[in-house]
Amino acid sequence: MQKNSLRNVLAIGVTPAEFARLVPFLDRQSFDVDRFPSAIGAVELISRIPFEMLLVRYPLPDMETEAFLRIVRQEGSPCLRSSLLVLTGADRELESQRFIGLGANRTINLEASEAEIQESISSVLNVAPRKAARFLARLEIRISGEKDMVLCQTENFSATGMLLRTDRRWDIGTQIEFEFSIPNDARPVRGVAEVVRHTHEGRDAVGGVGLRFLSFAGDAHRRFEAFIQQL
Repeated sequence: MQKNSLRNVLAIGVTPAEFARLVPFLDRQSFDVDRFPSAIGAVELISRIPFEMLLVRYPLPDMETEAFLRIVRQEGSPCLRSSLLVLTGADRELESQRFIGLGANRTINLEASEAEIQESISSVLNVAPRKAARFLARLEIRISGEKDMVLCQTENFSATGMLLRTDRRWDIGTQIEFEFSIPNDARPVRGVAEVVRHTHEGRDAVGGVGLRFLSFAGDAHRRFEAFIQQL
């Protein structure tokens, strides 16, 4: 799979409502997500820019899906090795599976649960699925020599990061020491994370910041991963 420093994703042919359902997961994984309502409009873009993933609605509103896939996968295409998921409704899910092997890596039923859609995207991009769980996290932030202690509630987390409910907005890239407790473990999980995203008012259900784990103290990583597996 192609790696791109921007970790960019392009959704083609999806409706605004479908796009709104897909964006929060990709956004909190630090992807730059764009949408083109038409396939013809997207062709020029994908001929110039490599995307890590393409999300293609089936059927497309203005082009045969097979023709679009041929353009994406033609020799010399910047998106030749991009991950490509075909999105469709339950009534055409079986039909859409014929595109696997013709340029698509996987199909996704847009009427599936949020967890199922998240798992499908995660399996292709090799990112950690998020688990919904709420517990208190203690943060220590040092900015310009000043130390700030903050208590936040987690909204969800994965092996690679967590989303915190807070009205605070630290700059992207700010490193934060964290500590939280997990059930049935007397020792806290400690480590260092960095701010990778801010939630968007009006689009995300939760106000807060997303953190990516950088390191864990002692055996905290092993204990935390064991906790995730239990969920």
